[in-house]
Amino acid sequence: MRRPSPALVVACLALGVALGGTSYATVLNVPKNSVGTPQLKRNAVKAAKIAPNAVRTGHVLDGSLLVADFKAGQIPQGPKGDKGDKGDKGDAGAAGATNVRVRTAQVSVAANSTNGAVATCQAGERATGGGAVLATIRNQDAILRSYPTLGTTAGANAGEIPTAWFARVFNSDAGAAHDATVYVVCASP
Repeated sequence: MRRPSPALVVACLALGVALGGTSYATVLNVPKNSVGTPQLKRNAVKAAKIAPNAVRTGHVLDGSLLVADFKAGQIPQGPKGDKGDKGDKGDAGAAGATNVRVRTAQVSVAANSTNGAVATCQAGERATGGGAVLATIRNQDAILRSYPTLGTTAGANAGEIPTAWFARVFNSDAGAAHDATVYVVCASP
């Protein structure tokens, strides 16, 4: 490739000065307050180009700010609202259930087997909870079943008032039988 001639270089420089110099001079000689919203392209002014404190209350469209636009604690809490409507009355609880007793039942559980028992409340009491424990506790011992009943090994149905607690336990000791205790928490008015 050949080097450009000096005449071509001078001609290109003259063209660049002629075109660029005019544009540069035009930008420097813009009259004050002659550029406004119609002359700006959409999204041409970014936050980084706005001077600190240049945007004031009068410049912000009412209702356009969100809570996320404010720092924590900048928005004061509004006045307390009106009291809501009164709710429906709840179901009656176990009124007067101040007489609470724990009743128990013992059962022997043979070596490496299961057995269960029913712990029963006295007349006029209802079962509110229960459980079981084996006299000696090892890692493999387990409570297999534990639920409220009406005094049998069958569980109480929904809506029934239980009067006893049934539990079945597993004795993992392969060499000896152990006792288990079934508990029922009974309450009466």
